[in-house]
Amino acid sequence: MKKITATLAALMLGAILLTGCTQDDRVPITLLHGPFSEIEIIMQMAALLIEEHTDLRVEWQDSMMTVLAANALNDHHADLYVGYDGTLLTTILGYDPTDVPPGELLFDWVQRRGSEVRGLTLLAPFGFENTYALAIHREFAEQHNIRTISDLVPFGPELVFGAEHEFFDVQGTMRFNPFNEHYGFEWRGSNPIDIALKYAAMAGGSIDVTMVYSTDGLNVSFDLFVLEDDLAFFPEYNAGFQFRDTLFEEFAPYAPNLRDVLDMLSHQIDNYAMIYMNYAVDELGENHIDVARRFLQENGMIQ
Repeated sequence: MKKITATLAALMLGAILLTGCTQDDRVPITLLHGPFSEIEIIMQMAALLIEEHTDLRVEWQDSMMTVLAANALNDHHADLYVGYDGTLLTTILGYDPTDVPPGELLFDWVQRRGSEVRGLTLLAPFGFENTYALAIHREFAEQHNIRTISDLVPFGPELVFGAEHEFFDVQGTMRFNPFNEHYGFEWRGSNPIDIALKYAAMAGGSIDVTMVYSTDGLNVSFDLFVLEDDLAFFPEYNAGFQFRDTLFEEFAPYAPNLRDVLDMLSHQIDNYAMIYMNYAVDELGENHIDVARRFLQENGMIQ
């Protein structure tokens, strides 16, 4: 009896191990978590699409700053991320919007130059643009009739500016110092602040002005007034999947449909949809995965 029991146990253990090996045998694809809700939501969409429509197994790496994320893609430490054409243009490639030839779309030019210069490119855009924007308290804007960034310049010496650490980086042209030079700003003070804390800092009065993203749902929640970039400092920031340009060739033996699967999101997410999803996470407290899954199910992309 003991021998039979031992045999059955061995068979059961073997079946469990075999099942585990089968799962482990799937080729992994490494995705990067996002540093804020928008990127994390879309990366969760990517994971759900890949797991449902390919034989690949999704693995995750922690979020990284923009340049580090690009390096990770180049170095095969990661395979997929969300990129923005303006970020690829300025922060990663080191160009200015004026370098884009007249008559050519920024997104198209960056797709090509990114591949030629860094071996990085973008899939087709999702459909929304999340550009940088300067925001102040609505009450202050209305009190002083401020509508544009230029309108705010005379008030700079009275105000404290705060934004996430990355905006203060020396790499890239779309950063704090070039911004001040472009508009002629002088501030009473300036503070790098964690991206998750800047809205609380605005609400608490420790900073008066901050850099936001145009699709951020918290702009509505905290009643911030987004100023017009009247001197056109910031380029377009159309989002799309960012990857090294050999990615689909590398995964062709294991997931020949990978491009088609990721392309399911191309031109499918407009600004309104992205603002709503960001609001659902940042204000309503929903989980990134649940928000991503609901969007995909409502649009017939997954079961």
